[in-house]
Parts: sequence; structure tokens; C-alpha cells
Amino acid sequence: MKADLHMHSTASDGVCAPDALMARAAQAGLTHVALTDHDSMAGIPAAREAAERLGIVLIPGVELSCGASREIHVLGYGMDEGDAALGAFCARRVTQREARAEAMAARLEELGMPIRMDRVRALAGGAIARPHIARAMVEAGYVFTVAEAFDRYLKPGKPVYVPKEDVKVAHAVKLIEGAGGVAVLAHPMELGLGETALISLVSEWQAQGLAGIEVYHPSAQNNHAAFLHRMANRMGLLVTGGSDFHGEAVRRTQLGEGLARWTTAEQDVQALRSRIRR
Repeated sequence: MKADLHMHSTASDGVCAPDALMARAAQAGLTHVALTDHDSMAGIPAAREAAERLGIVLIPGVELSCGASREIHVLGYGMDEGDAALGAFCARRVTQREARAEAMAARLEELGMPIRMDRVRALAGGAIARPHIARAMVEAGYVFTVAEAFDRYLKPGKPVYVPKEDVKVAHAVKLIEGAGGVAVLAHPMELGLGETALISLVSEWQAQGLAGIEVYHPSAQNNHAAFLHRMANRMGLLVTGGSDFHGEAVRRTQLGEGLARWTTAEQDVQALRSRIRR
């Protein structure tokens, strides 16, 4: 088994259409994948059709954005993408993303770096996210790379950043569970917390229904992954892993990157699928 349970398509801020993403996954030798677009399940039907044709096992997924000043992401796996409550939440987030993008564009103009919103919408092809703003900034010559746009302007605390609605982790978990899915904390090391603080928060969220943590991710170096795996085992949490692939125009991470060290992938994916079936 070769799995990658965290990837994005043009349904959110990825650069590959869902079917093209599945084709790339097949070329990379992946056998089990999850499409986890930000606050969107719109790409799942096309991804499922392509995955079936290519002989790949697709787990339907989503990545819900939580927090305000600190961004927290919760991955959902195995939900019914026709669930009304989760669908309504995602639709509202798409509308909010549009307003947020316009607010960030206004801040850029105040800084003497105007960008065209019609170009941002064209780059998005759907739900707008910060990488689309960043790509427009690169095209306009204000920065050299998407990473530079984020580091200098678009990250929390930077001059162009506009916070999202503060969605609590408990609410995201409830939405995922209500849709028949399993909730997993995405890239925990990106929270920037020490081990004790992270254990405390994850314990709190586990009591609210969180079922697992993404142990294997490009943000978790080997020593971090070892700590996260021990924590998951000690707390009885599911273990997942993913490359967080968006496409080269957004970030350099490749499909399956950093997952060779996920030596327990087969048993972990089976455990996740068993939890979904329950």
C-alpha cells in the first residue's frame, strides 16, 4: 500500500482538476488517496469517477478551517458529501472567502500593490483562497514566489492578512461526525506549540470527538513524527499521513512526499476505513 490522505484540487486552492489529480496520483504509484479540499467537497464526484477508472481507492475528504488569529485545520474523512449541514457550512465559507479576498486586495492596493480581482477569480476557477492572491502577486511582480507572498504579506500577523470567522474545532468535528465522517487534526506541528501544550489541546479536542492526528506531513520532521506517533498511540488516536499537495505553482511539495517513513500506513489506513464503516 502507498497512501497519501491529504491533497487539494481546483475545488479549493490546488492547481490540478480533481480527475487530473487522480491521474497524477496513479503515476506516483499511490494506491489509497483522499481529496481534502479546503471547506469544499465539490471535487469529490469527479475524483471518485477518475479513481475508480484508475484502480485507486479514494476516501472522500475535506479540510475545514478553524480558528481566527491561529489557524487550525481539521480533516474529515468518509463523510456523505450530500450532507445538508456540512454542505451549508462549506457554501457559507465560499462566500466568506470571496469577501475576505476582496478585503486583502484592498489592503494590497493601500500598500501600492494593486491586483485585479478578475484575475484572482480566474486563477481560482472556484473557491478563492490566499494562494490565488499570492499567485496574482507573483504575476504582478510584487514578489518572486508564492512562499514569499505568504511570508511577507499573507500569513497571520502580516500586513495583508484578514482573519476568517472563528470556527471552533468542536463545531468542525460535530459537522464531520454528523455527516458520517471521522475527524483528524491536520499538520499539528504547524500550530507552533510545545509538546505539553499540544498534548493538552489534543486531549481537549479528543473529548469533543476528534478521532485522529495527521502524524506524517511535510511540516513534521522525523523527531516530530516520532513524538506525534507516540502521542497518538498513547491517547488511542488514529494515525494518518499526507503530503498536503497543492501543485508546483503553490508549493513545491510533491504527491507522496515525506511519506516513505510512514511504515505503518497499511494498518493505519485500514483502521481509518474501519472507523468510517462503523
